[in-house]
Amino acid sequence: MMLSQGVPPARADSLRATLDSVFAAPAYRWETREDPFGPLRRLWMAVGEWLSQLQRDNPQAYRALTWALVAVLVVILAHAAWVAVRTVRGGSRRAQRDVLGPQSAPRDAAWYAQESARLAAAGDFVAAMQADFLRLVLELDARQVMRFHPSRTPSEYVRDATLSEEGRLALRALVGAMYAHAFARVPLDRAAYDRWRADAVAERYARAH
Repeated sequence: MMLSQGVPPARADSLRATLDSVFAAPAYRWETREDPFGPLRRLWMAVGEWLSQLQRDNPQAYRALTWALVAVLVVILAHAAWVAVRTVRGGSRRAQRDVLGPQSAPRDAAWYAQESARLAAAGDFVAAMQADFLRLVLELDARQVMRFHPSRTPSEYVRDATLSEEGRLALRALVGAMYAHAFARVPLDRAAYDRWRADAVAERYARAH
């Protein structure tokens, strides 16, 4: 017996089963897939719209925010550069010690004071400034104002030093000047170096302890 449409029952069932199996495949499933980066994209668009509105409504606040973000970026880059330089120099010194053996002269505050004087006499005031800063750190370490460690950065010394707010601000200004000359390439002559070194006196910060 034939169906009214002219298709045998067996073939109709087989065709229906085939169609069901085909449309059950994942490619035919009508479902909305979540974008894992959707929240991040929406946040980015919201921040962009907020900045655009701020620029239209309050241009002065927008410019102030822009300069603040630039300043933060400069500080981050300077900090990263300092870490990279110290890491490379530390690795070079370790390799040299492995080849030449242990050094006879300890690198204490007196050693760094002599090294900064030697570098300044040679006209390398930026390197002299960095050596003299380590001299200051070691002298403050002896006064238990901060703890010296070769892997630490100047910003970390400022953050962790046991100082009054006034002393911390003064030390932060000293480090900021060193960053400006060492990484932002602000010119440094003998007079500017001497002024900086006059502020890099341990007694000045030990009093604020």
